[in-house]
Amino acid sequence: MNKLIGISLTAILVLALTGCGLLVPNAVTPTIAPTNTIAAFPTEPVVTEIPLPTAVPPTATPSPTATPAQISMISAEVTMDTYSLRSGPGRLFERIETYDSGAVVSLFGREITNNWVLVKTSDNYSGWMNVIGLKPYGDINALPLFKVDDAQVLQGHVYLPGRIPATAIQIAMSPSGSDSSTAPLESVSNQDGLWVIYLPKDTMGQWIVGPNAWVCADTNAATMTAEGCTLNGTLPSAQEITMPFSPELAIEFEILPLNP
Repeated sequence: MNKLIGISLTAILVLALTGCGLLVPNAVTPTIAPTNTIAAFPTEPVVTEIPLPTAVPPTATPSPTATPAQISMISAEVTMDTYSLRSGPGRLFERIETYDSGAVVSLFGREITNNWVLVKTSDNYSGWMNVIGLKPYGDINALPLFKVDDAQVLQGHVYLPGRIPATAIQIAMSPSGSDSSTAPLESVSNQDGLWVIYLPKDTMGQWIVGPNAWVCADTNAATMTAEGCTLNGTLPSAQEITMPFSPELAIEFEILPLNP
């Protein structure tokens, strides 16, 4: 009898506590499903060389690839007869073909001084032409820059007094001991005073390099007078170098003042 009374009292106590909210079942801890989040970091634009387009053989299961950037082209007209298309940006590189005045070509690249441009011809040849024999129908500066790898690169600057870049100064390069009938290799300094001459990798021997002229319409180193275009100073002497020349070295020239 006492046991029954004890059970009844326990049941009454449980019901009372439940009614008061003091006895609750174990709470269920909420969980959050894990998610994969990709952190976004700001990046700076990277300038890279734009390679020439190459054919890619199809595969059985092709992977998604990024759309290649379009290379803008501008047209140009050849202004000289038997004008050379070459395998590199220099007169010593192999001649691929020649074109007469009036031929139209497409320009799709340039080297850093803008003296030479990459060209595609109407008969599907590609190579380099010097801008002196071309009449471009557009801005050459808008073309992408191409690094010339398969060549010896000779470079430097031309300055006015005070280390001011001298623009449109012509640099000539000839083998030592050559006569005046041998046409020199040439480059014209750009807006930074930079000049670059490209030569085939097997070029060797003694060479003379130095400033020998200026482009009056474009240079900041000359003044138009009644007598003509006068250089504001004196061109420095040429230097003799040995090829191959160290690519880490630059050959710098400074125009000398008239009254030092």
